[in-house]
Amino acid sequence: MKKAFLLIFFLAIFQFASAQMEWSLQGNYSRPQGVMGKYIKHAGGLNLQGMYRLPNTPFSVGAEIGINGYGSQKTHQRYQFSDGSSTEVDVNVNNSFSSFMLVGRVNLVQTGGIIPYIQAKGGYFHYWTNLSIPDPQDTDGCKPLENTSLLKDGAFAATLGAGVRWDISTICKKTIPERFWIDLSADYTKGGSVRYMNVNIPADPDPVNHHHPVTNADGSTPYTARFINTQSQVVHEHHVGNVYQSYIEQITFRLGITLTLQGQ
Repeated sequence: MKKAFLLIFFLAIFQFASAQMEWSLQGNYSRPQGVMGKYIKHAGGLNLQGMYRLPNTPFSVGAEIGINGYGSQKTHQRYQFSDGSSTEVDVNVNNSFSSFMLVGRVNLVQTGGIIPYIQAKGGYFHYWTNLSIPDPQDTDGCKPLENTSLLKDGAFAATLGAGVRWDISTICKKTIPERFWIDLSADYTKGGSVRYMNVNIPADPDPVNHHHPVTNADGSTPYTARFINTQSQVVHEHHVGNVYQSYIEQITFRLGITLTLQGQ
């Protein structure tokens, strides 16, 4: 199902490559809502959108892809192994999500320096968390036994939003009219249930003997990564974050530049 959707997504981008196209590069700022908002405070990233405007109509169709980070943290930690040896390492955890959306838009005004619009989107959101540990300088360095991708999950979602475009030629007379636009929009997204990690990487004063519960009081599940001492081969487990599950829900604000191209 996911592969079929991605195929449709990329076909939609190239379907109208020789026709009139609008390409937008936007900066994103998202504020998760509801249960998700308790564990993800905000997210930021970039969005690339390609739209085809149907001739002599206010309607446009297209697709977009976005990537956002909602938390990263680097901690310098000292690991005490059961054989008495220890080492200090940098633990890097990055939390991200991407979106792949089909888009439909209606311009509320056909021509002019300011074009308001409404839009609807449907697609797939993918959440993942990566952990990386650079090789330490000392001889007792460690490496992760698990894959760098600690967790990944996704779900389908739908979006409703509105925005406005401002023709740059109205303030920069040397610019070709209706070629470059400043684009400002706001969207509300609601989707299915996903599992994701937060950026919480607490320092553990007793990493060998500390045992984490099966579930936390807030319903989250602790995630433990496995490490190995490269000399003694002693394995050590350490808490690197909590796993949450909730429905996708967020408000997103976007600001970007749109380039309108006319095919031959």
